[in-house]
Amino acid sequence: MDLSEDDAGIENGNPVFGLEVRGFEHIPEAERNMRLSQIAPLWLGANMNMISISLGCVAVVSGLNIWLALGACVVGNLPYLYLGVASIGSVRVGVPITTLSRAAYGVHGNVLHAGLSWLASVCFEALNTVFGVFAWVSLIGLLGFDPHSVAAKLFAVAVQLAVGGGVAVLGHATMVYLQKFFAVTLGVVLLAVFWASLTTPAAAALWQGHMHLSPWAAAATFMVACSVIASQPISYLYNGPDWVRYLPQQTSGRAIFVRVFWWTFGPCVVLTGMGVIWATLGDMSDPVAGLKPLLPRWLYLALIGAVIAGSVANNAPTFYSSGLSLQATGVRLSRWMATLLDIAVSTAAVLYILFIQDLTSVLNTFAAVLVAWSGPYAGVWLADGVIRQWRLSLHDIHPLKGQAIGWRKTGWIAFAGGAVTAVATLHSPVFVGPIAQWLGGMDLSWVLGLLVAGGLYALMQPSKLGPAHPG
Repeated sequence: MDLSEDDAGIENGNPVFGLEVRGFEHIPEAERNMRLSQIAPLWLGANMNMISISLGCVAVVSGLNIWLALGACVVGNLPYLYLGVASIGSVRVGVPITTLSRAAYGVHGNVLHAGLSWLASVCFEALNTVFGVFAWVSLIGLLGFDPHSVAAKLFAVAVQLAVGGGVAVLGHATMVYLQKFFAVTLGVVLLAVFWASLTTPAAAALWQGHMHLSPWAAAATFMVACSVIASQPISYLYNGPDWVRYLPQQTSGRAIFVRVFWWTFGPCVVLTGMGVIWATLGDMSDPVAGLKPLLPRWLYLALIGAVIAGSVANNAPTFYSSGLSLQATGVRLSRWMATLLDIAVSTAAVLYILFIQDLTSVLNTFAAVLVAWSGPYAGVWLADGVIRQWRLSLHDIHPLKGQAIGWRKTGWIAFAGGAVTAVATLHSPVFVGPIAQWLGGMDLSWVLGLLVAGGLYALMQPSKLGPAHPG
C-alpha cells in the first residue's frame, strides 16, 4: 500500500462505548488499536449462534447418516482457509472488503457487488434475529403469556434489532470489547446443553442405523450438505475481514492467518456437529423449541438466554459491515447513519420471515444462492490481492471525485466465468444446475465457483500487478 497516502489519524477515533468516526475509508496506522489476542473472542462470539447449529441440522435432514453428516461439518467448514488469507489483506490495506475489491472490479464496477454484500448482510441479520425471536417466544410462553401473539413477536423483534444494531452503531471498538463476554458465556452454556443432551435416553440410539443411500447418492448428498455448511465461511468473505482491519499494518501475516482460521474453523466444526447430533435426536425445525424435551428447565432457560445473546453477538458485526457496504455503493451517509438505515430494512425482512415464509426454506434457498455469488466475487479480489501482495494505491480504491477507475473488465470476465460455473454445478431447493443434474445431484458450486473465478483472473494478469489500474 502507498503509505504516502496515510494521514496522522483522528485522536480517539474508535473508542469503546463511543462513536467510531471512520467508515468505509482507510484506517491510518495511528488509529489501529486492535490486538491479535482479540481475534479469538471476536470470532467465537460471532459464531456462537443458532445459524451454525442449524446448518449442521440440514446435513441430517438431507438424508445423511450421522457419520457422513459429521464429516460434512469438517469438509464444509474448510473454506475458512480463504477467510484467513483475506484477513491478511484487510489488515495490510486497512479498508473494508467492499472497498478493497474495487482494485479488481473498478470503483464503478464494484457498486453491484457492494450492493449485493449489503443485501446478503441484511438477510443474515434477519435470519439471526428470527432465531433470537424464537428464543424470546419460548421465554414469553414460560412466563405464562401467549407466545404466539403478534405483540410478543413484535416485542422480540424490537429488542433484538435495537441491541444488536445499537452495538454496531457505536462501532468497532465497542463490538470487539463486548464479544469477549459473549464468547465465554455462550460457550459455557452451549457446551452444558450439548452434554445434557447426550445423557438423555434418546441418545442411546444415536449411533444406530439410519436411512440407507446408494454410494453415489450418498456422495451427492454429502456434497450438498457441504455446500450448505460452506455457505457460512464463504459468506464471511465479503465482511468478516473488515473486523480485523484495526490491527497494526505490519502484524505478522502468519499470526493473522493462524488465529482467524483456527478460531473460526474449529468452533464451527463443533457447532455444526452439535446441530447434527441434535437433529438426530429430535425435530429441529425450530431449534430452540426442539431442544426443550432434552433439557432440564433451568438449562433450557439458560439456552434461551444464550440464543438471544448469540443473535446479538453475530448481528452486531454483521450490522457493522453492512453499513460499510452501503457506503461503498455510493450512498452518501455516515457509517452510523448507514447502519440505522440497515436496521430499518432488516426489520422488514424479519417480519416477512416471521409472518409469511417458512424459516427452513428461506435458510436452504439463501445458502445456495449466496454461494453462487459470493464465492466467485471473492475468488477475483482474493486473486488480485495475492498477485499484488496486497500493495494497493488508496487513490485507486478510494479516489477523489472524478478520479475513479470505472470498470476493470478482467475482474468482471473472471467473475462471470466463476458465477456460470457455480450456477451450473449448483443444487438448491429452487434450482439444480445442468452439471449438478448430470452428476446425480452433486453440488460442486461451493468448490468451483471461487476457484474458477480466481484462476481465470490470475490467467488474465501479468505475473505481478502494480497499483490498481483500468484493464
